[in-house]
Amino acid sequence: MNKKLPLISLFIMSIVSIFYWTFKPKELYEAKWNAPDTTLAITIDGEISTTFPTTNMYTGTVECTSGTGKVEWKNSKWILTTSGVTNGSTRCNANFTYKATPPNGWDNAATGTLLAAIKNNSTVRVAMTKPGQEVSAHVVDDITETTSVSISTTYQKYYWTYGTAWQANGTKFDLINTTITSDTYANSYSEIVGKYLISSSPSVNGNSTATLKSGTNLSSVYYVVSATATSFIYKQITSNRGTTEAVLAGTNDDYGGSYYFRGAVKNNYVKFANKCWRIVRITGNGAIKLVLHNDNTSSATNPCSSTNNSSTAAFARYSGTTYKSKFNDSSDYNAYVGFMYGTTDISTAFTNTNKSTIMTNLETWYKNNLSSYESKLADVIWCNDKDSINDMSYDPRSICSNAIIDESGRVALYHAAYKRIVSSGDSNDLQPNLICTNDVSKLTVSDTTNGNGALKYKIGLLTADEVAFAGMSSLNKNFSSYLTENASDGYWWTLSPAYFAYLNMMDHDIIQAQVLEVGDSILDGSSDETISVRPSIALISSVTISGGSGTSEDPYVVN
Repeated sequence: MNKKLPLISLFIMSIVSIFYWTFKPKELYEAKWNAPDTTLAITIDGEISTTFPTTNMYTGTVECTSGTGKVEWKNSKWILTTSGVTNGSTRCNANFTYKATPPNGWDNAATGTLLAAIKNNSTVRVAMTKPGQEVSAHVVDDITETTSVSISTTYQKYYWTYGTAWQANGTKFDLINTTITSDTYANSYSEIVGKYLISSSPSVNGNSTATLKSGTNLSSVYYVVSATATSFIYKQITSNRGTTEAVLAGTNDDYGGSYYFRGAVKNNYVKFANKCWRIVRITGNGAIKLVLHNDNTSSATNPCSSTNNSSTAAFARYSGTTYKSKFNDSSDYNAYVGFMYGTTDISTAFTNTNKSTIMTNLETWYKNNLSSYESKLADVIWCNDKDSINDMSYDPRSICSNAIIDESGRVALYHAAYKRIVSSGDSNDLQPNLICTNDVSKLTVSDTTNGNGALKYKIGLLTADEVAFAGMSSLNKNFSSYLTENASDGYWWTLSPAYFAYLNMMDHDIIQAQVLEVGDSILDGSSDETISVRPSIALISSVTISGGSGTSEDPYVVN
C-alpha cells in the first residue's frame, strides 16, 4: 500500500535523526491532519525542521524503521510516498540537503583564477532568510551605520521607556525587562546606553508622566550606542533571527545556476582597475558580477581598506565630482523607465532606440576608467525588465483604480519587477528572481544568442532582484547587507522599472514613470529624480588574480 503525504498536510509527531526523540504533538504545532500509520521527522542540512523545504533546491532521502519511502518535488511542493509501512508504528526520517546548481566552470575552476579563489574561500549554503520577504539576518555588531538624534528641551523632560534586551515574537520584537528611566532623560540619559528603545523618535519613547510604554510587537528595535543630555546615537535592528547571515547561496538565472552573496559578507572584496568592488554573484555562465564599492578618486593603494571608506565612495564620479544623475530627464511617458527607450507612444515605448540619461553618464565613466580593461569584462545580460503585469488585483500604489489612457497612449501599469519586490499585502507573494523574461529587456553588447545586442559598453546597474538577493527588502530597512557599506548617503538607482502612474485626482493629473532605487531599503522614485550612480560590471570567468583572500584589508587583486 502506497501513502502520499503532501507538505501542507504533514502532522509531525516525533523528531528523528540517527536517534529518535519523542515530543508531544502540540509542542511543535497544531495538527492539521494525523497520519495513522507513520510518524515523521524532517532534517534540512542536518538541522531539525517542522516543515519540508519550500523550494526544489534540495536532494531528499527517506529512511523508515519498516518499509521504504521517497520524497519528490511535484507541483511546487514536496510529496512523501511510503510503501510497506507497519500500521501504527513506522517512523520515517526525511533528510534534505541543499543542492544548488553550480555556475558553469565552478567545479573545475582553474587554479589562479578569481573564480577558483571564491570557490576555495566560500561554502555554498542555503540562505537563512527568504530574499524579498525578509532582510538578511543580522545582530547589532553587523550594523555599520549609526544615526544621531537631537533631543529638544521638551523631550529632555520626558521619562523614557527602554528594555535591556529583546526576544522574537513571530516576525516582531518584544523588549525584555522593560522599564522607565529613574529620572527625566536629561538627568538619566546614561541609563539607556547599551539598551533598546521602542523608537528612534523622542516623542514616542517617553512621556512626562513616567508611564511605561508598550515594548511589544515592534517591527524593529533601536540599540543605543551613546547618549548625551541633548542627543543619542543608535543602530536600528530589523531582523529578529538573533544571528548573522553571511552566505553564498544559490538560485537560477538566464544561464543556469547562479551563486549569490547575501547579508553581512566580509570576503567578497575585489581590487580591479584601481577601484574596489564587491562580488554580487556568479552568473550561470561563470562570469563574476561586481558592484562598485570605492571609486577611489584619491588613488589609494588599497581602495578596499576600511580606512578609505566614506558614505558616498561607492558612487561613480562620471563628471568631476558629480556622482548623481537622473535616470531619464523626463518622467511623463511610459518610455522613461527604460535604460534604453523608444517613443512616447505606448506601442513603441519600450524599444531600445534611445540611450537613457543614466546610460550616457555610465558610458562616460566607463570610457574614463574601464575602456583599457575591456578584454577582462564579460558580456552578460543586463535586465531592464520592461514586462508589465496583468493582475488587476495587484495595486499597492492605487494607480489602476482611476487610471486613464490619453490620446498619446500613456497607460498606468506596473512592471513585473515591482510585483516581485513590493508587497500588496501578503509578503509571501514576493519572489525576486534572476531570470529575464523578455528579449527586449535582455541588454547585451555583442551576444545576440542570450541577449539583444543593444548596448555599446559592458556596464550596467544592479537589478532590484539582485539587491533583494543581497539582503535588502522593500518591507524593512537593513543596515547590515554588504551593499550598504560606502553607500549610506542617499539613494542609488537600480535597473528595474517600477510602474507608470497616470492618474486624474481632483481634476489634477499625476504623471510619473517610476524606477526602483536603493537606500536603507528598496523603494521607488521618479525617473527624473537625481540620485546616485552605482555601476556594475562582470568579469570573465577566466580572469586571474595575483592574490588576496577577499577581505577589505586583503582583497582579491585582479591581474
